Amino acid sequence: MRDFSKIISKVMQAEAQVYRGNTLGLARLWAHECHRTYLDRLITPEDVTKYMEFMTNACKEFSDFKPEAIFAEPLIFTNFVSAAKGHEPAYLNVKDMDDLKAVLE
Repeated sequence: MRDFSKIISKVMQAEAQVYRGNTLGLARLWAHECHRTYLDRLITPEDVTKYMEFMTNACKEFSDFKPEAIFAEPLIFTNFVSAAKGHEPAYLNVKDMDDLKAVLE
């Protein structure tokens, strides 16, 4: 239950105006949080495969989108990229890895 609550709490921290009407963005945020909570702990390729099967089946609940759209890379959400650009910190999808790299450096 603790892990499930981590996922839900992070999704609930997302700003409503960013995700209102953006169901794909919300589904991607959910997938990111699931990956961060569960996938990051898995060691064997078999476990990763089983996890991805589970996630792909769970994506059927988002009938408007194919799993490929939900899991499209980069599947990284942060709040510090927008803050580094002088905006209010918002938990947003990283669209460009070069942009993330520049902020991190």
